[in-house]
Parts: sequence; structure tokens; C-alpha cells
Amino acid sequence: MTLSKPSFQKINYMLRPRKQVERKIIIELFQELQTVLRIDIKDYQYIGLGSVYYYDFILFNKFLKITDMVSLDLESCVHRFEFNKPFDFVTFKNLSTTDFLNSEPAWSDKNRFVWLDYDSRLIDYSAIAKRFILTKYILEDIGTVSRKSNENDLFILTVSMDIHRQAFANINVRNQFLNQFKPYLSGEFKSVSNITLNNYRYIIQNILLNTFKNNETNQSIKFRKLFSFNYEDTTPMYTLGGIFRSDEIPDSSLSSHFVQQGEDVITDIDVPLLTYREKLKLDQAIDYFGQQLSTPPPDDVLEQLATNKLGFEIDCLDLKSYLKYYRYYPQYYEGII
Repeated sequence: MTLSKPSFQKINYMLRPRKQVERKIIIELFQELQTVLRIDIKDYQYIGLGSVYYYDFILFNKFLKITDMVSLDLESCVHRFEFNKPFDFVTFKNLSTTDFLNSEPAWSDKNRFVWLDYDSRLIDYSAIAKRFILTKYILEDIGTVSRKSNENDLFILTVSMDIHRQAFANINVRNQFLNQFKPYLSGEFKSVSNITLNNYRYIIQNILLNTFKNNETNQSIKFRKLFSFNYEDTTPMYTLGGIFRSDEIPDSSLSSHFVQQGEDVITDIDVPLLTYREKLKLDQAIDYFGQQLSTPPPDDVLEQLATNKLGFEIDCLDLKSYLKYYRYYPQYYEGII
């Protein structure tokens, strides 16, 4: 039997533009957060899933100056993980997230920044068995981190939102989902009319946030949501991020419009795919289009203005998306070394 390849052998983690936009936004948010809260993230220990690319490790060292890092992976190619470590202060552990988190004693006084960047689905659907399957270890990991975290520990979690096209296809399937996951849901999602594919990202968010709450009932330090994103490079993904604190952080204390503490809000990262010349031309017209969008004309008029100004066609939604994310937009080059 042929075993499925790990995701890092299918996808180059360094060449995902929407994921890269997400990373840059998170860095910017945490840079402001440490100023507002007067914390030093450079003194934190970073625990992540660096794969063989270690891209987030490189960025968090460069921009957050973290030098105590642990990467986890259960795949058997241990030498490859060790070989690709970008710094000698990165420790590789050939462990699952669950085994590592459970093996660690109660967190020390040192703060931690944990990003459990799973490529797994939180929920899967088997069309053959006609049932939903919960990836329980993800919720178990949340519980472990919740119980062990210190004041001002940072936590991010990413899961796949990919699900079989027959999920939520009819009222019987939606009723089945509600019966199976009702203990994890709250509010509007306890109604079968809201169990839909369009609401799936919010259902995922609701389950994850309720998992934090269920593990924090007897403790003063709680997970405080700061942001959540969904994006798709090859697979639809959802990311939830925040901080463990005994008190809430007022929305007004952070200036970034990507800070969304509401439980019913998710930011959609949907940047257009552009050629190098298209990106350069757009960058030379940022202020022009910003002024146009201050009192936006109809979409067809805006698209014609864009064509006249740029010299190429661009969809109105793509233009607006680029203007929102242009500071984070990556540009890739081929180099011969």
C-alpha cells in the first residue's frame, strides 16, 4: 500500500501568497501588542510546526527577535528536519503536538508563543459511512494549552476547513451534524437552519472558542481572541489567534483593523494573483485608487478607470483586495545559487 505523502512534500510552504500575507499581519499585530502591553516577545519560547521549511521560524526570529524555538513533527525523516534547521537555537522534537504538550510539566515562568499550524481538518465527513468525524486531538491540545498557559502567553491555531461536498447537502445531514456537535455549539448554531456550508467557518470558530471556555471554567487566565482569518492557497484554512490574560484588551488599545475580537467576525484574506509587472504598476497607483475608493463609483466604472490607469484589466474585487493587503503582498523570484 502506498502511504500518503506528508503535506510538505506536496506543497512548497514558502510559496503560498495568502499564507504569507497572514504571517506578515500577525507579526505586525504582535509588534504593536508588545508595545501596548509592555511585554518582550523576544524573550518568549516559540513552539510551532516548522516542517522542513521553517518559514515562520525565520520570520519570527527576524521580526520578533525570538531565539528560543521548538519545532514539532511526527514524520520519520528526522535527519531532514534536523538538516534544514535555519538556526542552532531551534530544537527539533520528533513528537506529535499532543505528546509534546502532555509531556511538558506545568509551564515555567517563561512565556510561550504557540502556533499549532495543523494541516488537518477539525471535522471530516465520510460519504460512505455517512457520518462526521471530529479530530479530537486538536480539541485536546487546546485544553492542554489552556490549562498550562501563563499571563500574556500567545496562542494561534490553524485548521483545514476542507470538507466533503456532500456535507450539509440535505436536512438529514444537517440534523446529524447538529445532534453530533450540539455540546460544542452555542447560540445561533444550535439551530439546524444555520448549519450550512456558508456558515461553516463560523461553526468552526464557535467550536474552537467554546473549547477554550470549557477548559477555563475554574481559572482566571482566559484565552482572549484577537483575530481570526480564513484564506485559501490550495485548501481552505481557518486561523484563530489571541492571548491568555486575566483581563480583556479593549479594542481601542490596538490600532490595526485586523484586530477582531468579536466571536462572529472572521477576516477573509483573498489577495489576487498578479504578475510582477502588474504588482509594480498597482503600487505606483495606490494613492490614486485610494482616493477613488473614498467615494467609490459603481464597479463597472471603477474597472474601466483601472484599465485606463493601469493598462490592463483587473476585477473590481481584486483591486479592492489588493489595496487592503498590498503592504503584506509577497513577490517571488527564481534565483540560481
